[in-house]
Amino acid sequence: SSPKKKLLYIGLFIVPFLVAMALIYTSVNLGTLPIMDREGKFVTFKHKTSKEYYRIPEFSLPTFKGDSVHFNHKDSILYMISLFHKENKKEWDKHVLYIGNKIIKRANNIKVICIFENDSNMKSWKESPLKYVESVSEKWHLAHASINKFEKIRKHLKLSLNDSTQMYDYVLVDKDEHIRAHCSINDAKVARDIPKMFKLLNNQYVPRKLDIKQIKK
Repeated sequence: SSPKKKLLYIGLFIVPFLVAMALIYTSVNLGTLPIMDREGKFVTFKHKTSKEYYRIPEFSLPTFKGDSVHFNHKDSILYMISLFHKENKKEWDKHVLYIGNKIIKRANNIKVICIFENDSNMKSWKESPLKYVESVSEKWHLAHASINKFEKIRKHLKLSLNDSTQMYDYVLVDKDEHIRAHCSINDAKVARDIPKMFKLLNNQYVPRKLDIKQIKK
């Protein structure tokens, strides 16, 4: 057979087959992010109704806009929660821009709560981020917490300072208030994959089997 026929065969049959197999592989592995158990360890996800998994307690916080944001049980939404401690204020602006540009714009179905320690009057900011935040998503909230409240929520989120960044990892939360990942922003691959992780979590709640066309979208 001629080289042209070989290329035609590869283009018509082999490549589509490989693409289809990759999509099927993705569909088989939907919803397979690990999940935090009651001991604070990430374990293999088995079933979303299991009682062995840890649930984040509800909380409410004031926002920089003057209203309040609530982390409620049973509101059936995916969350990303990030904590920013006062010792590393110089990094706050950078993280807000990263979350807006690299995460929310690629995962706009999530509710994002950024919690800043002991800064109710926004004295630590060179420029107010509120207009930027409002332009990106109405589901994005910048909240502030007293030192004691901040510490309480840190414990609820099972977080400790990342040794390499001296920041707290971003927390990915599913619709049942389970912690599904602690994501270090200095790990380029993990940070880049956060929107993909949210897509996996969202698909976990689809009641029927997804077909390849849906996954491809």
